[in-house]
Amino acid sequence: MTEIPLLLFTGIIILFIATNAKARDIARAYAKRETLGRDFVFLDDSIALKSMKITKVKGRFGFQRSYAFEYNQGDYQRYNGKIELMGYKVFNIQFFHPDHIEQSHE
Repeated sequence: MTEIPLLLFTGIIILFIATNAKARDIARAYAKRETLGRDFVFLDDSIALKSMKITKVKGRFGFQRSYAFEYNQGDYQRYNGKIELMGYKVFNIQFFHPDHIEQSHE
């Protein structure tokens, strides 16, 4: 009788990993496109998950994820950026400069 709960739990874990991978790929591609569109350099071609919480998305529960990335403006300084997704939709991206924050909302 423990096989069914174990299979169900394993399926949920696999689904969670797959949805996280898809969300990470969407966030990375969007952050790279926005960074290059501003004539910045998207560093390391990577992002890092900083936070994740469960929220209501269009009447259903879903994940709100926040990722961090680094970029520069053609100099040798590294600047931080942040991109936020609700489900698989990007709703906020920020570029942190030493003197101001560039932000765009979707």
